[in-house]
Amino acid sequence: MAGGGAAPSMKMSDVFLLIGMSILLGGLIMHLWVTPTSLEGDANSKEGGASMLKSDSINFKLNAINASTFTVVVYDEANKEVFSTDGLLSEGEDAEILFKAEEAGFYTYNVVFETGQGEVLVDVDRNTKIDFLPYPIGAACILFGLYKRGLEDDGAIDAELED
Repeated sequence: MAGGGAAPSMKMSDVFLLIGMSILLGGLIMHLWVTPTSLEGDANSKEGGASMLKSDSINFKLNAINASTFTVVVYDEANKEVFSTDGLLSEGEDAEILFKAEEAGFYTYNVVFETGQGEVLVDVDRNTKIDFLPYPIGAACILFGLYKRGLEDDGAIDAELED
């Protein structure tokens, strides 16, 4: 340590507990921190992409703030249009559009509100549920850390004070 001090080393059980809790917290943030994007004015389109396996899907949830027309287009890796739909939404109306990948690859999408304003929420659903993998890994690290904590001896000795 700086300044000539000495710090005791961290116990292995504490390391595994810290890593496990960090992985669990990261997994929760990954799944729960999803916000819709407002599309209005000059910023009336949302573009993005996702690497998908066969049978994975992208769910587009649209919400119109006022009377709007929209277009949703999905392209494959070769920039070939594989899915396209458009529609009309009245004020406050919601629409849900589902695209399912027929083959693995990287897909890009473009959601445009041609007239009006609205919000879009894009959700990628994995068929293999691989994005839930952090939960058992984090739980295993926590359980191993608790197991190691039970095995470790602190080496603390109770001292008796003599009169």
